[in-house]
Amino acid sequence: MPTRRQFLQSASLLAAAPNPSLDPTLRIWDNQPAADWNAAYPIGNGRLGAMIFGAPAEELLQLNDDTLYSSAPGVDDLPLDITPDFDEVVRLLRSRHYAEAGTLISRKWCGRSWPCYQPLGDLRLNFGHAAAPGSYMRELLLDDALCRTAYVHEGVTCTREFFASVPANVIVIRLSASKPGALSFKASFSSVHPTAGAGLSGGSEISLRGQAPGFALRRTLEWVEQRKEQWKYPEIFHPGGSRKPNAKPVLYGDEIGGRGLFFHARLTVHSHNGSLKVEGGAIHLTAAIEAVLLVSAATSYQGADPAERSGKQIAAASATAWRALFGSHTAEHRKLMGRVSLSLGKSGAASYAPTPERIRQFHTGDDPALAALYLQYARYLMLAGSRPGTQPLNLQGIWNPHVIPPWASAYTVNINTEMNYWPVMAANLAECHEPLIRMIAELAERGSETATKMYHRRGWVLHHNTTLWRGAQPVDNDAMPSFWPLGGAWLCQNLWEHYRFTGDKAFLARVWPLMKGAAEFLSDWLIDDGHGRLVTAAGNSPENTFIYTDPEGNRRTAGITMGPTSDLAICRDLFRNSIEASVILGVDAAFRAELESKLPRLLPYQTGARGQLQEWPEDFAEREPSHRHVSHLYPLHPGREFHPRTTPALCEAARRTLELRGDGGAGWARAWKINLWARLLDGEHAYALLKNLFVPATAKNGGVLPNLFCSHPPFQIDGNFGGAAGVIEMLVQSHMDEIHLLPALPSAWPSGAVKGIRARGGFELDMAWAGGRLTSARIVSHAGGLCRLRYRQRVEALPTRPGQSLSLAKFIA
Repeated sequence: MPTRRQFLQSASLLAAAPNPSLDPTLRIWDNQPAADWNAAYPIGNGRLGAMIFGAPAEELLQLNDDTLYSSAPGVDDLPLDITPDFDEVVRLLRSRHYAEAGTLISRKWCGRSWPCYQPLGDLRLNFGHAAAPGSYMRELLLDDALCRTAYVHEGVTCTREFFASVPANVIVIRLSASKPGALSFKASFSSVHPTAGAGLSGGSEISLRGQAPGFALRRTLEWVEQRKEQWKYPEIFHPGGSRKPNAKPVLYGDEIGGRGLFFHARLTVHSHNGSLKVEGGAIHLTAAIEAVLLVSAATSYQGADPAERSGKQIAAASATAWRALFGSHTAEHRKLMGRVSLSLGKSGAASYAPTPERIRQFHTGDDPALAALYLQYARYLMLAGSRPGTQPLNLQGIWNPHVIPPWASAYTVNINTEMNYWPVMAANLAECHEPLIRMIAELAERGSETATKMYHRRGWVLHHNTTLWRGAQPVDNDAMPSFWPLGGAWLCQNLWEHYRFTGDKAFLARVWPLMKGAAEFLSDWLIDDGHGRLVTAAGNSPENTFIYTDPEGNRRTAGITMGPTSDLAICRDLFRNSIEASVILGVDAAFRAELESKLPRLLPYQTGARGQLQEWPEDFAEREPSHRHVSHLYPLHPGREFHPRTTPALCEAARRTLELRGDGGAGWARAWKINLWARLLDGEHAYALLKNLFVPATAKNGGVLPNLFCSHPPFQIDGNFGGAAGVIEMLVQSHMDEIHLLPALPSAWPSGAVKGIRARGGFELDMAWAGGRLTSARIVSHAGGLCRLRYRQRVEALPTRPGQSLSLAKFIA
């Protein structure tokens, strides 16, 4: 183990820090500290996350661990059973009593509020000084996964560097001053959790230990009482419905019988000069020139001892010199981050402005690099938030400061979780898919219990939300949106897409039981609509409602019908993918025949009076015509059923739907529409949506925040990944069993180059273009097989061998 002096001397031997990247596609920066959380910069290693604010007087790192949630396994499940009321719900829907059916489902088939992802704590570094005017800069370097702050104070250059190391499993901070003896600070922990307390761990180390809430309710108590749902929350209500003495939305420790995950964080400081002392739960360093700080954290998830885990992490990291810590971090990160490069034309002065200014000026400036930066930022966030062995990215990735966060900061699977992973394969980060794939397997286990006990059907089911505890029941709220048993089916598209990109039959065999189980449930959930067509028995078009006239002549609003279009689109997609997987693997012929017999009986797509694709079995008017969800366009994207060449009439109906919905909406909704317009091969409209995404977000309107996070509002990370996927869809598409080059290139990108993009079939693509036409293209085949290519009016199929690199110069000439 190196001595403390050796540890810091190795830092001095390294260049003070990598030169600031001037590539505007790989750098986010500002000339002032973060005014709030939405301007802070994120770092992460998949498990640990931190938001870095950069104030000269006091640095703040808001910390998260991806396994820190409220509640505990299984405690949120209720004894739900659809059987006693199933026939009545179907009768009501068939007789057009949609609102009454929704009310019955809300009362009998919905569960309780879902657990909340929790913040861990804050690390504060108090310097007690200010930056000289005009000297301040902070940046996030995506190619190195390094956050840096630099400024001048009284003639001394003060530098801070931060990274979250995957190899070392800790957060590393380096503080330095350009003048000996000019570095002094106080480091301390705090937490929003009242159970937390800071303490000493000996030597130059302090710790933070605490317990997350065992109960965190997203609703007010009055909301629960008005709905007469007190029986769902025995933690705060007596059996008769009255409040318990301790009734409140958040309960800790003894208030909830000891329930709740424990957490433990540690900070150690290495400095061979200056004076270091630990007192009052804080570390004080004075008159130094540089220091290296290591932060570790862990939780008691799955029975772990968080203090033991955090201790081992920080001990191992402390035994490694700075040079090695930084070197292993950058080498590991660059190996993945460096796979893809993207240029969308020559960058002008606007591309080098501070990032918030680039966002404000995008509509009027010349900054094609901002779209490339958005793609690379999504890749950075994927690497920071989703690594093998960690939890998947939730609604806020792994970054959340709230005890009761928006939508619980959990997994909303009626679009948002899936959108998080739309670009993962094409953006050449297949390794980062592992957490989601593993979660699907865990959900299948819990979902099979729900399918059996609640539905009495085969397979497994998931509704529109889940959490760390992998709950599969419908959550609270009304039937719309909570009663939506298509979550597992949609998630299974990730399994099929992973196979399509890799051609890995061993992987397909491993996940086949998951696909089959989801298809089994849907096969059992289908019923005859009374006209010989199969429809789902009851469901909603995610989060949207319609206006109808009931049999008594009253104008009503409802959200539940039989067979909404999105249900049947997801059903078709899963059935077709499952049939194809069964053929490839040579298994389950009888089940394949079952799906093949039901597939043509599904209620077909219908076009409404406005020329739009109908969202429901009848041509209802939407209560909110510009609604953010466009789930009935699933067969266009992310599905593959609609294409302008093969289904022109349906694509025209999809186009009309998008026109009626408009180009606004939540940040992530705009991101989805980029992909949809690109799939319609309309690059100009796709780019118009990209411009609508690149607007400063406000408290009421979506867009992007100063740190380039996407905002619903508030912040949701899905729009970052959805927008990145849309950029790729404009440049290359491979969902129709061919690689289509520049399918939706907008006039705003007349020249550019991309390297390392992956296409289905196991292919990797490099290409460049000028004047709107390809000038070079090369394909690498990783799996071998036939490579079908399309560019403009040309189509060609080329046989390939694994590892073969092919120039496409003749094809594009």
